[in-house]
Amino acid sequence: MGRVMIPSPDEVEAARTPAGGWTRDQLAAWGVPWPPPAGWKQRLADQWHAARQSPHRDAAPSASGGGGEPPAVPGAGVVRVPGPEPDWQPAPALGYHVGKNPVTQYSLWEAASTFYRLVAGLTPPLEAVAARLRLEVERTWEELGEVDVALFRIQGTDFALSRFAHREEPRLFVWLNRSQRDVEAALEVLLDALGVGREAVAFTEDDLKAEQSGRSG
Repeated sequence: MGRVMIPSPDEVEAARTPAGGWTRDQLAAWGVPWPPPAGWKQRLADQWHAARQSPHRDAAPSASGGGGEPPAVPGAGVVRVPGPEPDWQPAPALGYHVGKNPVTQYSLWEAASTFYRLVAGLTPPLEAVAARLRLEVERTWEELGEVDVALFRIQGTDFALSRFAHREEPRLFVWLNRSQRDVEAALEVLLDALGVGREAVAFTEDDLKAEQSGRSG
């Protein structure tokens, strides 16, 4: 396979689509898996700056000890792992997990979400909620695409907030740890911490159940 091109930060910004993102093919040309992991732009920038500082990093080491990888020390037990097979898709690829790669990668949110249930939606944007509570929002993914997620605890109650990253009108979902039985009490705790009233609730768990019941009927 040919060498992956490392773009400059300016080239990355110039490659944005009119919608403000990047195409899957463009990211693949830069060696970025799909969906792109959190921090991928910074990693590309770091690689680009490192390449400029060490343009001959692949050259054989000189007698003075410059450039290139250090030689393996005999008897040190160094095992070189080969690169991926050419027909392997990225491990976190979305879809039905079909392909040649024997590994399927799940996000931490996918694993954590099994301990939570969706109980409500909020009208305020995630940025405002995160700023109020001084939360760190993480970019990750799930089956339906990239999501922004924050997990936190208030007065012993575990919450999670999530939204799909690339929806025009992203809903802000409120998740509650399954061990918490009193949903209304938990929502009151959250709203009180946010300093807002019930008008900030767009829908509740009961609304979702009613909607699903209507569709099935």
